[in-house]
Amino acid sequence: MSIRITVITICRNAADVIPQTIESVLAQDWSDIEYVIQDGASSDDTPKIIESYREKAESRNIGFIYNSEPDGGIYDAMNKAAVHATGDYINFMNAGDCFYSADVISKIAGVAENHSGQDMPSMIYGDCAVYEYGRFYRFAKSIEDIEEKMPFSHQSLFARSDFLREHPFNSEYRYSADYDLLLTAHDLNETFVDSDQIVCITTADGTSSINYHDTLMESARILKAHGKYHHSDEELARLEKSLKLKQFVLDRFPLFVKRFIRNRQIDSRGQNIEVDIPIWFKK
Repeated sequence: MSIRITVITICRNAADVIPQTIESVLAQDWSDIEYVIQDGASSDDTPKIIESYREKAESRNIGFIYNSEPDGGIYDAMNKAAVHATGDYINFMNAGDCFYSADVISKIAGVAENHSGQDMPSMIYGDCAVYEYGRFYRFAKSIEDIEEKMPFSHQSLFARSDFLREHPFNSEYRYSADYDLLLTAHDLNETFVDSDQIVCITTADGTSSINYHDTLMESARILKAHGKYHHSDEELARLEKSLKLKQFVLDRFPLFVKRFIRNRQIDSRGQNIEVDIPIWFKK
């Protein structure tokens, strides 16, 4: 059985960062790849850059679909793009993020093929190398803690396309609809399989990182919606105060202070990771 993989990139005015994302997709050595780029009506050079890669994609027999239209936010754009997917699995590698190596999709497809005699897992995931303040660290992956926090980076996830069509992202959430999706899969006892591979490189300056307080408070709302947040209103209020303080630090403290605090956190949590930087990644 040949596993078809659809990679989806969401972007808007991403001319500076989208080349490394596209190049990491087109460098993959798996033979059955479809690439969907959903652009939120960019007004910079993003459309021209995207189209400049079409010939290369087609020369590699990679299905290349480019849509440009206004959307209602990141997760609405993800849902729009997923409609066009014909792959068995979908990965969302958004503008600025990239695959870790040229054989990532081959390895993920191998995991899926190993389960082809059974029901293929709904979720195949892996590790994520995060680049922040000049160093790489490992996303704190922990599927055991899914009822407490995001268990892994969504860029490291390959979700079965039929599951995504049946359970689209709830676009009412601005920052954590991916977490809501994973909790839905968990609630339904869907199968999660760890590929034990470094799947992607991301940078810690995305929407969720910048809006630290709002992201984690929305995650608390999602947990409550799934009946998994078992703290009192008073405890939630204390959490919000703590998050507001952390957001204050992120927004106003000098760069060297934030770098020092982050490095101490990475070391204390054992998130150090050795990275072979791919040629397409630009610091």
